[in-house]
Amino acid sequence: MADVLLIKTLVVILASVSSISLVVRAGLPAAGGYLLAGLVIGPHGLHLIATSDETRFLAELGIILLMFMVGLEFSFSAMIAARRDVFVAGSLQVGLTVFFVAGIAKWGVGLPTAVLLGGAVAMSSTAITLKQLVDQGDVSSQQGRLVLAILLFQDLAALPFLVVLGGWKQSGGPEPLETLRQLGIAAGALGIAAFVCKPVFRTWLTWVARTNSADLFLLTVLLLALGTAFAGRLAGLSAPIGAFLAGMVVGESDFRHQVEDDIRPFRDVLLGLFFVTTGMEVDPSTITAAPMAVLAWIIACLLGKALVVLLVGAIMRWPAPVSTRAALMLAHGGEDGLLLLTLAMKVGAIEPNVGQPALLALAATMALGPMLILRSARFAEFVNGASHRAKADAEEAAIRAESQNLGDHVILCGCGRVGRLVSLVLEAAKVPYIAVESDLMRFRRAKKSGHKVVFGDAGRKRVLEAAGVTRARLVVVTFDRRHAVERILHYAREQNPAVSSIVSVADDQEIISFVRAGASTVFPENVAAGLALADQVLLVCGFSQDTAANIVTTVRAELNPELRGRVGR
Repeated sequence: MADVLLIKTLVVILASVSSISLVVRAGLPAAGGYLLAGLVIGPHGLHLIATSDETRFLAELGIILLMFMVGLEFSFSAMIAARRDVFVAGSLQVGLTVFFVAGIAKWGVGLPTAVLLGGAVAMSSTAITLKQLVDQGDVSSQQGRLVLAILLFQDLAALPFLVVLGGWKQSGGPEPLETLRQLGIAAGALGIAAFVCKPVFRTWLTWVARTNSADLFLLTVLLLALGTAFAGRLAGLSAPIGAFLAGMVVGESDFRHQVEDDIRPFRDVLLGLFFVTTGMEVDPSTITAAPMAVLAWIIACLLGKALVVLLVGAIMRWPAPVSTRAALMLAHGGEDGLLLLTLAMKVGAIEPNVGQPALLALAATMALGPMLILRSARFAEFVNGASHRAKADAEEAAIRAESQNLGDHVILCGCGRVGRLVSLVLEAAKVPYIAVESDLMRFRRAKKSGHKVVFGDAGRKRVLEAAGVTRARLVVVTFDRRHAVERILHYAREQNPAVSSIVSVADDQEIISFVRAGASTVFPENVAAGLALADQVLLVCGFSQDTAANIVTTVRAELNPELRGRVGR
């Protein structure tokens, strides 16, 4: 028995490694590799492994940890601050998608099943979207913030669907009283989690943290996640909902980031197993048996969701380029959708001949997700066409008017938290400068503060030209979005080989890459803050100003000896 289990484990790992190696090389998400592995080794592929209670249990652990991690992201204060984007735009996106999909699907299935199908299609992948946004430096952009707000609501909206499935009976439909009972229990559990468990969990985690035992802290977190999942099941809820409530409580504490780092490896491995088991459920013969159904679901997910987001953007009065990019970023399936379809087919809420084409379509769109997000900017520019170019021309003309009398000046790329401080110093020193900011809120804040700032994207060649880069003495970049910074450095050197450049980065992890990209000096904020604090410590300890400065300078040079002279204080 032990040998059989070991062989099955090796088969799963080997198939996962091989599949992920293929999809990663193709620039696709790792989730696609797990799905492919399950498809190949499952009963519809080579029939090496059949889904069993053991694999389903481990896959459910992955879902429990996923929902626990999702709960960590739910900060009540953050949701209230972004309530318009989270609750208004998010509810519109989910509600309209469910309405349109269910309205079409109900011609072939019952209304409850149609609503479940609409809920599955409405979900997008938080993991895929967030990773791609981070990779391309789009998290803090307007469309990035809006997309993440909608994804946050999608995760929240998945909970009622899970509750409904928990009350679904194999006899062929949901039990209304059972569903209402579970919704009431979920609401009560939310109140208990918010007002009772919150101080208990915080006190417990604080005591554990004081022991300075990493093992005890990790085991305590796992006990919280799995224990609340079990408690949720005892209360009549699904285990993932219990884990979500626990994550939400822990997410409000000071231990959120440490918990997230500790749990992530377990979540990634077990969630990968969930994708493998989901891949085992996918029947590739559906493509030949019902090709039009698969195609219809792919179109519903890609085109339908994109049109819904465009409609939401029009209602919310988002700028056209932002709406277009957000539409492409959300036009793919997600983990929650796969989970809903899998559970729905398991309890008989959706028949396999209906669920299989939808499951296959969602998996296919997830594979396309990163490419859609990456190409969203180019597509938005193409779709918006002349109006987008006219707006860009107007921005460039305004920038050119502001910089026409400047020479031997500083171009400040970004006027946010760091850029505004640099602006204050340049103004105090009477150094001519012009700041370029692409975020509308930060632009308005800097303009209101009286800084010489213009609205535009410094990563565009024509914007740098309009800012007078050919006459500038220095280009300062106050953000560390790698691709954008590399474009700025490339364009600046191309138009003015003599111009110097300084790049401010959050930490010292990207120093070498930015220096290789052409930065004259890289300014790591963590190094600057740490060494400034160390300098004050030495002064308080009785060292003279010159001695303290010499010691700090020596340490700074030793931190990155290969970059000596290229790293700022």
